Amino acid sequence: MLAPMFYVPGDRSDLHEILGGNRNLGVCSLVVCLEDAVRSDNRKSAADALRRVLDQLRNIQRPIYVRPADTEALDWMLENLPMDKIAGFVLPKASASAIHQWIEMSLGLHTIIPILETRDALDPSGRRDLALACAAHPSQIPGARIGANDLFSLLGGLRRPRNLTVYETPVGSVIDSLLEAFCAQGVRLCAPVCDRISDLATLERELQEDIHRGLFAKTAIHPSQVEAIWKSYEPSADDLDDARRILHPDAPAVFRSNGDMLEPACHSEWARRLIVRDSLYRSASQISPKSCKRRQKL
Repeated sequence: MLAPMFYVPGDRSDLHEILGGNRNLGVCSLVVCLEDAVRSDNRKSAADALRRVLDQLRNIQRPIYVRPADTEALDWMLENLPMDKIAGFVLPKASASAIHQWIEMSLGLHTIIPILETRDALDPSGRRDLALACAAHPSQIPGARIGANDLFSLLGGLRRPRNLTVYETPVGSVIDSLLEAFCAQGVRLCAPVCDRISDLATLERELQEDIHRGLFAKTAIHPSQVEAIWKSYEPSADDLDDARRILHPDAPAVFRSNGDMLEPACHSEWARRLIVRDSLYRSASQISPKSCKRRQKL
């Protein structure tokens, strides 16, 4: 799955500085939001401003994704934005039909990241349809993100309580159900954002739960969250040792390590992903706009 992203409201006055890489946010991808983060009456002017900024940029130093408000906005962007400077689009309020439609509209040439934040995500058949739609386009859809805030709203107008991780709320069971549906189709999921910006202790607990579920690419909505998100990628020394032993070409079929039983036939995928995770973590301290790759997968 993608490395961490950073959400940027599309109507920020300093958008040129952010997209131009003048601020080292410690992330490899930016998402310019022209949906919920921007008032509906400001979206057109924000989209025009984004076009001007992208036209002026000579050196794109981070992958830039754009989150249009709807299909009409996507159509405008495909016609008017310099697509050589866009890494892909984030599809809000994703439905199975919208996923297929956006892929068709973009001619299969651009990455699409659906956000699971509608009533379909609450319904078993809806989750299955979403997963199947994502699985139908593996080269364009590297994964889908869970939209926790909208799911809270759908579950009776709730909001994330203070001092509780998302997994300690009703949305936690929805996330686990989404994992079942999407993993069955081989589609990876991205962890939801944490909007309690000042509560870093709870964010750190939530990140551990993300990792235990195989959910990476948590999106930061404030620079103060970035370090904690990267830190969560660090595996323990024992886990890293186990992973290397599992992947060793001469590893036995079953063996004991650090007090645990290991089976390469069952644990090799875990080991491979942990090694990649460790590599991403080690690179985090050196990440700068110039060192970011166009796309990183886990």
